[in-house]
Amino acid sequence: MSEENQDMILEKRSPKFEKNFVELMTEFQGRLYGYILSLTGNPNSSNDILQETNMVLWRKSSEFEVGTNFKAWSFRIANFQVMAFQQKKFRDRHVYDETLFEDLTKEAEVIDEFYELRLNALGMCMETLSDEDRRLLELRYGQNRQVKELAVMLNLKANSLTQTILRLRKKLLACIKHRTAGALDHA
Repeated sequence: MSEENQDMILEKRSPKFEKNFVELMTEFQGRLYGYILSLTGNPNSSNDILQETNMVLWRKSSEFEVGTNFKAWSFRIANFQVMAFQQKKFRDRHVYDETLFEDLTKEAEVIDEFYELRLNALGMCMETLSDEDRRLLELRYGQNRQVKELAVMLNLKANSLTQTILRLRKKLLACIKHRTAGALDHA
């Protein structure tokens, strides 16, 4: 694409749209990578495909309708990028057959849906914790603070704090497992 065409496309997009689009891309990077990895099974290839996917997403950003499902749109583009990669790879040597690729695609979608279920369950399970426990987990994981730093800040012993955090993590894990039990069976 020529520099002139790129400038024309950028003029059509508002700074607010670009900011929101970049935020969406950033938010879904981990999930896109996981989806691509589940289809290729190769971390190096997945990184390359993710980069290609990001370039296509940016190039096609003007086609994205605000308010629609960004995940579905970006995963569809990633799927096409994986297929393009597989076609290139096929020329070099053997590759998955189409049925296997379709099965992997379906499995990746199930895994992603289960991720979303677990994420929603985590939110509900967090609500069952006391305000103090939620604050502690927010400081530790939301703000990425070290246990030693928190111990000083909260005037607690680091070992005691570590045990409390482990207890809370176990409690959340049990709650999430309970809330998502059987979810994969129905997928």
